[in-house]
Amino acid sequence: MDSAAPRPPVPDPPATGGQPVRRQLALFAVALALPILVFVAGLAWRYTEAQRDGLETAALDTAQAVALAVDRELTGLTATLNLLALSPQLRTGDLDGFHALAVEMQDRLGMSTLLRDAAGRPILSDSLAPGLPLADGPADQPMPDGGPDRALVSNLLPGRAPAGPRFAVEVPVAAPDGPLFLSLSAPVTRIRQVVEDRQAPEGWTIAVIDRAGIILARNNRHADFVGTLATRDLRANTTGHLGSWRGTTADGAPVFGAYARSTLSDWRIAVGVPLRTLNQPLRRSLLLLGVAGVLLAAISVGLALLLGQRIASPLRRLAAQAAALGRGEAVAPVASPIREVAGISAALVDAAATIRRREEELRRLNDALEVRVGERTRDLAETNARLIAAATGRERAEAQLRQSQKMEAVGRLTGGVAHDFNNLLTVVIGNLALTRRRVAELEGTAPREKGDGALERIRRGIDNAMEGANRAATLTQRLLAFSRQQPLAPEAVDANRLVAGMSDLLRRTLGEDIEIETVLAGGLWRAHVDPNQLESSLLNLAVNARDAMPGGGKLTIETANAHLDEPYVSGREDVAPGQYVSVCVSDTGTGMTADVLARAFEPFFTTKPVGRGTGLGLSQVYGFARQSGGHAAIYSEPGQGSSVKLYLPRLREGDVKAPPPPRPQPLVVDARPGVVVLVVEDDAMVRDFAVTALEEAGCRPIAAGDGPAGLALLDAHPEIALLFTDVVLAGPMNGRELAAAALARRPKLPVLFTTGYTRNAIIHQGRLDEGVNFLGKPYTAAALVDKIGRLLR
Repeated sequence: MDSAAPRPPVPDPPATGGQPVRRQLALFAVALALPILVFVAGLAWRYTEAQRDGLETAALDTAQAVALAVDRELTGLTATLNLLALSPQLRTGDLDGFHALAVEMQDRLGMSTLLRDAAGRPILSDSLAPGLPLADGPADQPMPDGGPDRALVSNLLPGRAPAGPRFAVEVPVAAPDGPLFLSLSAPVTRIRQVVEDRQAPEGWTIAVIDRAGIILARNNRHADFVGTLATRDLRANTTGHLGSWRGTTADGAPVFGAYARSTLSDWRIAVGVPLRTLNQPLRRSLLLLGVAGVLLAAISVGLALLLGQRIASPLRRLAAQAAALGRGEAVAPVASPIREVAGISAALVDAAATIRRREEELRRLNDALEVRVGERTRDLAETNARLIAAATGRERAEAQLRQSQKMEAVGRLTGGVAHDFNNLLTVVIGNLALTRRRVAELEGTAPREKGDGALERIRRGIDNAMEGANRAATLTQRLLAFSRQQPLAPEAVDANRLVAGMSDLLRRTLGEDIEIETVLAGGLWRAHVDPNQLESSLLNLAVNARDAMPGGGKLTIETANAHLDEPYVSGREDVAPGQYVSVCVSDTGTGMTADVLARAFEPFFTTKPVGRGTGLGLSQVYGFARQSGGHAAIYSEPGQGSSVKLYLPRLREGDVKAPPPPRPQPLVVDARPGVVVLVVEDDAMVRDFAVTALEEAGCRPIAAGDGPAGLALLDAHPEIALLFTDVVLAGPMNGRELAAAALARRPKLPVLFTTGYTRNAIIHQGRLDEGVNFLGKPYTAAALVDKIGRLLR
């Protein structure tokens, strides 16, 4: 046959069984819409229930939060009252002076002070001048019986113009003539402010009810309801410590109620959520479900009709074009249960094989070429990346090694210097304190007209010397902190609470020109650090930030949960990957240049003028973070401020043991007179000071200069009641080995260690070994006698 002859027409493929497209789509739309509607209905119901449960839980959480806030307010008032109770004027019986202090407090804080005896008779009031007769009679309202050693909180007290309704907090005061009671009354507007600070959702009612069922404060219509009796259902359903009920508010609105009790005052904090608020999600969900159902049904039917019309006609045309595949036209095969599409699929089978044969060879060639080009390009890129990474890593490692060696060398030097200084400061501070005591004794015996001037000059000189010695002690502590040789006592720390508790201290320290903002993360992990050292570090950072903002600025303290991954720690020495608690201190100051930033953590490095800084603030922060098992980093640019981030180790279950229950401690503890104490100290001056301090306290000290001599004295004197030894001793054994040998002879012998440099004898990884009694150098005679007295008690 001639190749140019036309090909015979290809007959249309026979029709196959099946149903029309429009009917298939209509059935599919109906089948799809029904389960979706059922699912949406169930989802809406569960969502409504979850919202309702969430509102009820939020009400309980709000009641507990307000109860805690009320307790914090009462704790603050109690602390203020305890400070008044410990004032020198009250303790010495200077009622005129104490009255002036009480009047000053009322002028500043708007709170009234009253001193009464055990029978309730007033002795002194800030509302009357000293010497004027006071009304004879009991207090406005009796306090509950809470015991002689705890603060008591009253119910609502009747209002007196212009103060209005109020409440009172009372603490016992020890007096020579019998117990007295000091009370501080404040307006209920303080409690109302605590309630309003909670910022409850619109329509919610928060009320504080005292033990008698009287409304003490409300977040709305406070003036209308304060002093009135709470509703019967509220009083009947809030007898426990925490719970909920359904009832009505004092103004007749039906509510879901939740309540919690204040621990300090036994007041009840009730939160009322209107029932319309609880039911509103259900109404909204039903409306949404109805609208969604109508729209879904309409859309399904419309799409079914539209798609059925638009799909059937093209498919019939495709069946007629299937014969063109034999001429080389490419058509993709279609598999479908629809009759029209099934007729096309038979014609596509042969055409697909022809097209594959024509394109397969070209595809193989293109694929092979692309694979070869890709492999070459990838090899070159990988090789280049390895070379760049190796060069960069080597430079970074060399720089880090040099910095680490320099910091380690400086740390060893500062640790040794701090050890020698602590020994010297122990002698200086201790003997200054003893000299001050003897000068005081001379003042009591010398004729005043002859000795006052000379003794006063001597006392001033001693005080100045003591201040200088204390500054030197602070300096040595910072040196030890940098060299990571200070003893730490890590515990579970809530960084949010610690930062919030430092706000007042920071404001007083930084001044009014510095704006302080705290950004506290929710769900913050607990850190495992020494809280005192963390506070000291944050204060150092805040002072440095203040100095960097001479014209004022903004200080931001932010907490967050952080995870240091492998890429971050790979370029930093001694930083382990894992989870940390981050505390970031940022300022808007002058910032640091790159060369200053590189040396910021070095001890004694400072950019401040002479006399304005020691250069140990940031180095102390750096040493504390590293010794705690964490990390410190600085980010700064000139003119953009600075940010210092502390990464503190996260506390996990089992990291620390539960602390023993606290036992009441006396305010002053002295060693028993005549008790025999073995003092082992290789420094003669320190040993002489310790012996003198113990002798003046009435003890009988026995001194030795090294471990073997101390053991010999222990064997010779069975009456020795306590061993007081330095950790670092000259000779064949250190203090730890001496204590082990002494306990082998006398298992129940109390041992007290002291040192100015740890050397890992009783402190490992910066933490005191369990069961070790420790007194750090430099120490005073009072601290030594107090510590020994506590051990011998």
